[in-house]
Amino acid sequence: MPAKTRATPAIAAAALGYFGLNALLLGLVTPTAEWDHAEQLILSQFPALGYNSQPPLYTWLVQALFALTGPSLPALLALKALLLTLLVTGVAVAARALGLPPAQQWVAVLGLALIPQIVWEDQRNFTHTVLVVAVAAWTLVAMLRLPRRPHWPGYLGLGLLLGLGMLSKYNFGFFALGLLAAAATLPAWRRVMLSWRFVAALALAAAVFAPHGRWALGAPAAAGEGFQKLQMSAGVGWATLLDLAAGLGAILGPLMLISALLLRRVAVPAQALPGCRLLWRTAGAVLVLAVVLLLASGARDIKEHWLQPMVFYAPLLLACHLAPGGRGGRAWGALALVVLAGVSVALPGQALWADPQRPSRLNAPYQALAAQMQAAGARPALVLAESDPLAGNLRLAFPNAVVMSQRSFFPERLPGGDWLLVGERLATADTPFRRWLAADLGLAALRVHRAEAPLYHLPAQTMTLDWALVPASRR
Repeated sequence: MPAKTRATPAIAAAALGYFGLNALLLGLVTPTAEWDHAEQLILSQFPALGYNSQPPLYTWLVQALFALTGPSLPALLALKALLLTLLVTGVAVAARALGLPPAQQWVAVLGLALIPQIVWEDQRNFTHTVLVVAVAAWTLVAMLRLPRRPHWPGYLGLGLLLGLGMLSKYNFGFFALGLLAAAATLPAWRRVMLSWRFVAALALAAAVFAPHGRWALGAPAAAGEGFQKLQMSAGVGWATLLDLAAGLGAILGPLMLISALLLRRVAVPAQALPGCRLLWRTAGAVLVLAVVLLLASGARDIKEHWLQPMVFYAPLLLACHLAPGGRGGRAWGALALVVLAGVSVALPGQALWADPQRPSRLNAPYQALAAQMQAAGARPALVLAESDPLAGNLRLAFPNAVVMSQRSFFPERLPGGDWLLVGERLATADTPFRRWLAADLGLAALRVHRAEAPLYHLPAQTMTLDWALVPASRR
C-alpha cells in the first residue's frame, strides 16, 4: 500500500471511537436533549418537504433512524457521532486526494481540534451545521478526484453531493459557488467542467434540491425565517464586515496562531500543488461572495457557526504548507490531543459540574416532571408546550402523542383526543404562551396543576412545570 494512503483508516477509526465515546458519556449523565436535538424530536414526527428556516435533510435522517429505534436521545447522539466521523474522514480523504504524506494528513485532521466551533459547539448542540460540514467535506473530495477520474460515477457523485449540501443548510451555497468558481480558474478542473457530463451533474443537483425549493417558494414565511436572523436592512452593511472578520478570527485564530508557532514550513509537494491552489482560490472566492452578500443585503448579524462550511478546510490549507517536526510538532500534536480530551470531560461536565446559579439545560429534569403528569392521569393525544426544548423532551416521555410547541406548531396535524398543555408559567394568565392559547386556540380557562422535581446533578435545586389537561369534550 502506498505510504500516502496508510493514515486514512486509522484516522477514521480514531474519529469514530472518539465521537462515539463522547456521545456515550453525554447520554450517561443526562436524559435531556439540548435545543437542536429537541427541535428534531418535534419535526421528525411527520414527513414533509420543508419545516422551517432550515432545509429538511437532517430531519429526514432522524425520521429514518427513529423508524428503527423510536424517539430516542441516544439515537440522536449516535447520528451526530456518525456525521462528525464522516467529517473527519472526509478531511482525511481530501488530504490524501491532495497527495499529502501521512504526517500532513494528521495535521489536516488534528487541526479540526483547534477550531472551537467544530470541536466544541458541533458536539454540544448543533445538528444541521454538523451535517452541512460533513457533506461539504465529501463534496471537496469529489471535486479533488474529478480530474483524475472524469467518469460518470465521479460526476454524478459530485452532483448528488451538491444537491444534498443544499438540503443540509442554505449556507452550503457559499462553499459550493466558491468551489465551482475556483475550479473554473484552474486548467485541470476547467477541462472536466467543460463537459456535458458536468452539466448532467448540475442537473442532478438541481433535481435533488427542487422539491424542497418548490416548497420554500410556496412557504416564504417559514423558509425565510433564517434570513430574518441576519437582520437585513436598507443600506450597505459596512459594520457587519467587522463582525465577519471577528467571526473568522474566533473560528480560525487558535488554529492559525498555534500552527504557525509550532509547525515547520515545508514546500508544497508537487503532486499536491494543483489541489492546494484549488483550496486557496476557493477560500478567496468564498470570502468575496460573503463580503458581497453583506454589503448588498445590509445584514447586521453574523453567527460564527454559519461560517463553518466556508472555513472547515482551513486545516487542509495549513497541511499544504506545514508539517510536524521535532519538539514543536510533538507539542502541536499533544496540544490537539489535550483539547480533545478536555472536550470529552467538558461535555458531560456541563451537567455534572453546572453552576448552581446558571444550570445547564442538561440539568432540567423533564423526564421526572413528565412522570408526575403521567402519574396524575395524563394520557394525551397532543402535548403542546411553550418552547421547543420543552416540547422535544416531552416527546421522549410521551412517544405515542403528537408533540408541538408554540414555535413549531402545525395546525393541520392537530389530533383529536385530550391535549396536554405545558409551560413554566402556565398558571399566569398574562404570558405570551397563555395569550397565544387564548387568541389562536380558544383555550382561555385552564385548570392548572404543578409538577416539581430536583435538577439532575443539582439536587438542592428544583424545577417546576405547570400543566393542564384539556379533554376533547371541552374544545
